[in-house]
Amino acid sequence: MVSLGQELKRERELRGISLRDISDSTRISLKFLEAIEDDRLEAIPGEFFIRAILRSYARCIGIDEHQVLNRYREVHSFREQLGYAQSLKKASQKSSPRFFCRRTIWIIALAAGILGLGFVLLDIFVLSPRGKPPVSAPTVQRASSLEIPKRQAPLEPLPVAEEVQGLHLQMTFLEETWIHAYADGKSVWDGIKKKGEALSIEAEREVRLNIGNAGGTDLVINGQRARPLGPSGAVRLDVRITPENYVDFLAPEQEKEG
Repeated sequence: MVSLGQELKRERELRGISLRDISDSTRISLKFLEAIEDDRLEAIPGEFFIRAILRSYARCIGIDEHQVLNRYREVHSFREQLGYAQSLKKASQKSSPRFFCRRTIWIIALAAGILGLGFVLLDIFVLSPRGKPPVSAPTVQRASSLEIPKRQAPLEPLPVAEEVQGLHLQMTFLEETWIHAYADGKSVWDGIKKKGEALSIEAEREVRLNIGNAGGTDLVINGQRARPLGPSGAVRLDVRITPENYVDFLAPEQEKEG
């Protein structure tokens, strides 16, 4: 049976497109694209990034991204079932030896039942205080997975220079986020940033961003707070920030002050 990576590689080669072409178009690292085609999905950090890369790959070579994602779900489900079957097999190999007779099992079960009954009676008549109503378990409300985390204000206000030369971006990450950043055409960061980490970028003419979780970062441009680049979980490619247009990215209150 042809694997998902082999199918994608065949479709790409039929169209005469190289991995370098896809990397240049999507700004996705070559090592991640090679991992997709080699079916080494464990080399890509997280389900979100695997789906984002598959979607961008499919769009770049001109095939239906929904069919690719459905195919990935089938592969992922099969791997989960295979892992569960293997865990059951290992558990059965560690079970009791076959010579353990049925009579002994019945004796152990009977003893366990008697012991359990004794504990129940002890709890009812000795340990449990009389007249005290049972305490109900607190209700746990699950937060929606689509909720955007509330932004925390910085501990200290960032200074604003009177005359700003070029660009200075300060990014504080609220969620795990994949990001590829360029400063004046040069790659300055390509990888995963975890919650609580930061990234500082300086450029004279342009900063270009490819980000896998647009709502996962708190962005400050030239000392002024910017609005989110998108909702949590959204993929944004080729976001260009220049000294001429950076005010378009600022939060409304910063635009008024400017």
